[in-house]
Amino acid sequence: MTRLEAIFFDLGDTLVDLGEGRGDYEARLIVRMGRVYEVLAAAGVALPAREAFCHAAARESEAQYHAALAEQRGIDIFAVLRRFLAPRGIPADDELVAACGDAYCTGGGATPALLRTGARDLLAALHAQGEGVCLGVISNTLQPAYAMRRSLIGRGVAEFLAVQVYSSEIGVAKPHPDIFRAALAEAGVAPEQAVYVGDRLHADVAGAQGVGMKGVLIEVAHRAEHDPTIVPDARIKELPDLLTVLPCLGR
Repeated sequence: MTRLEAIFFDLGDTLVDLGEGRGDYEARLIVRMGRVYEVLAAAGVALPAREAFCHAAARESEAQYHAALAEQRGIDIFAVLRRFLAPRGIPADDELVAACGDAYCTGGGATPALLRTGARDLLAALHAQGEGVCLGVISNTLQPAYAMRRSLIGRGVAEFLAVQVYSSEIGVAKPHPDIFRAALAEAGVAPEQAVYVGDRLHADVAGAQGVGMKGVLIEVAHRAEHDPTIVPDARIKELPDLLTVLPCLGR
C-alpha cells in the first residue's frame, strides 16, 4: 500500500463550521457588506439605504461566486465588488475597491465561523506524527490568499498547514484538476500519495479522485450529499474519525 505523504483539507464546512444554509453564513455575509458600506460612506459616496445595499450586495456576491464555481473559475471579492458597484454609478476605482475588499475580509462580525469539532486537535495530532507528512488546504473562496492565511492564524491552525491553495489566487475552482495539482506540486508529492478531505461529493471527492488522489467525504448534518456515481474512498462524520480511516487509505 502506498504511503501517504500529504493530507489536504477543504475549509468551509470541513475544517471551519460555516453554518451555510442555517442562517449563520448568510448573516455574516450581511455584516461583511456592512463594512463595505462604511468604507464607501466614509469616502463620501452617495449610497442607498444601508440595509438595501447590504442585502443587494450579499445576493450579488453569492450569484457571481456560484456562477464562477459552475464554470470552475476562480474569482475574488475585488472583481465581485467592481461588477456590483459600477452599474449602480458607485465609484469602482482600484484604490476604493481595494479598501472595500479589505473591509469585507476583516471578518463576519461578533460571531465568526468556528472551527469544526475536533479540527485543531486532529491537525495537531497529524502534525505531531511527523514523518514528513505535509498538511494543507485547498479551498474555493472569494477572499484573497493573504486574508485566508490571516484567518487561519486567528483560528490557531495556520502553523499546521504548510500548503494553502485558494481558487481566488490560482484562477480555477474545484473540481478543476489544476487546483489540486497546484497543491500536489507545492507539497512535492504524487497524487497517489495524497488524501483530500471535503464536504462535497462533486467538488471535493470527485475532484480529488479525478487527479489520482484519494477522496474522503466528511458529512454535514444539515446537508446530505448523494450521488451514486461518486464513491468516496471513505466517509467520516467528524474530523477525529479521520485517524481511524487513514490506515485503510495508505497510512
